[in-house]
Amino acid sequence: MNRDRELRELVEQRALATAVDELLEEALRDRLPLEAYVPKLLGELCKATGSDATMLQSYDENLALRAFGFPEQTRFLDEWLPQIAAVTDGRKAFVARESGVTIIGEHLDVAGELFGCLALRIPAHASDEQVARVTALIHVFAELIDNQLAFIAIFRKKSIVARELSDALMDPVLDRGIDAALDVLKSVVSFDDLLLVVRDEHAAHGARLTFRIIQGGVLTHEADIVGSVSVDGFIREHAAAMIHGDASALLARIGITRFREEALIQGVRDKRVLGKLIVTSRRGELSIFDRDVLERFSDVLRQRLVDHARQYRHLALSFPRATVERLLGIEDHDRSLLSPREREVAMLFADLSGFTRISEQVLREPALIAGLVDAWSKRVVEVVFELGGVFDKMVGDCVIALFGPPFFEMSAKEACSRAADAARRIRELTAAFNDGVEIPKLAGIEPPVGVATGLNFGSLFVGRVGPNENYTGFGSAMNNAARLQGLAKRDEILCLDSFVAAFDQPASFGDERSTPVKNVAEPLRYRPLVD
Repeated sequence: MNRDRELRELVEQRALATAVDELLEEALRDRLPLEAYVPKLLGELCKATGSDATMLQSYDENLALRAFGFPEQTRFLDEWLPQIAAVTDGRKAFVARESGVTIIGEHLDVAGELFGCLALRIPAHASDEQVARVTALIHVFAELIDNQLAFIAIFRKKSIVARELSDALMDPVLDRGIDAALDVLKSVVSFDDLLLVVRDEHAAHGARLTFRIIQGGVLTHEADIVGSVSVDGFIREHAAAMIHGDASALLARIGITRFREEALIQGVRDKRVLGKLIVTSRRGELSIFDRDVLERFSDVLRQRLVDHARQYRHLALSFPRATVERLLGIEDHDRSLLSPREREVAMLFADLSGFTRISEQVLREPALIAGLVDAWSKRVVEVVFELGGVFDKMVGDCVIALFGPPFFEMSAKEACSRAADAARRIRELTAAFNDGVEIPKLAGIEPPVGVATGLNFGSLFVGRVGPNENYTGFGSAMNNAARLQGLAKRDEILCLDSFVAAFDQPASFGDERSTPVKNVAEPLRYRPLVD
């Protein structure tokens, strides 16, 4: 008798398996979404078990936890789902008799990872034998759909990891973000050794290579580590070669022989390698999941490096390297430091004297004229940056700079002192063009190349404005600095009285002058800066 029952149950289970397999094949062939075929699967389970309603809770294609039912509008198990999930998450069968019904539940898992549960309802008077039969059928059903749902479960896990990697690398401090992303990798990828070398072309002191080595889950070496000098020195020596393709010597030195390598390529047109990631596993090849996650990490890190470079380049149009690095280390620097605000600022306007005459009578050729402006302005901005100033803009052959932004940590006196120092150095570098070394046609011309400069100190509305978000300043103080520069003669540095007062060194200035200005009630009062 027991054999007959066992045979009957095996036939029932085989029939259920066949029906479910056919529906799964149809779903795969027609690429159906879960909502189109899961209710049909549950209908087959109801038919096989004699249940009048069943529900399945798992993750859908959007990675949202969702309940599917048969009949499709049934919600009978909603109130039971928390209890069912609590029991089946412990990988135990759920059986409850209450209110005239018997509820039976089963967990869903793939490779030991839980991702939902399954439950159905049968009459309360069902015997223990019937409950055992239904439980066996539910188990068969769960095992059959595990693989189908596994793809969604794996995709869900990859998506979560990808989001965690992206969130980590969003850290405004690049190195800190990379470290956080590596922590994510350590938690999900089965590797023994990891070597990451990154090329950062926009560090405060020029391009640099940073490296990190993780062995046995522990960060053993990094770019600025103290100690283990021989290993660090070797890595620094060979890191550049590794990025360009030769990693064998470096890997052999740290005991890596079999590995997977990912190159961080910048773009389609620009094939520069921004870094390399190498991992090894003593178990042999990495799993498909691990390889996919490593590729995702490489993609996200490459994009972060490109974004970092783009962000750096935009800031570097206005600020010196050290300032850019500091800004990028502040999470909300756009809002807290670069958004427009009213502040007191020192201003410098430096304009080539006699530029029109030099262009038309001496240089004549457009390429030579552009060469003068380009070479001169480049050196002027270098001086401004060396003194911690901000390059505002260039209008024709006039360079405009600000001292004080973006941190506004300088006193008024220091800001004016730096502006005055910049003005003197700009005058010196401009005079050097008269030797004809850079542009031969300028040698010996009369009058020689010179610069007319205006300095002011006052309140401006400063910050990023306009479609290009350039850092600039607006206000009457800026307008007066421009007017003053227009009054300056060759190699003269004129300073408005507000600048003189803030500078607080009366001996550094000549006698006061004044000049009426159109549409301005009071005349400009200013003094020349003397050596």
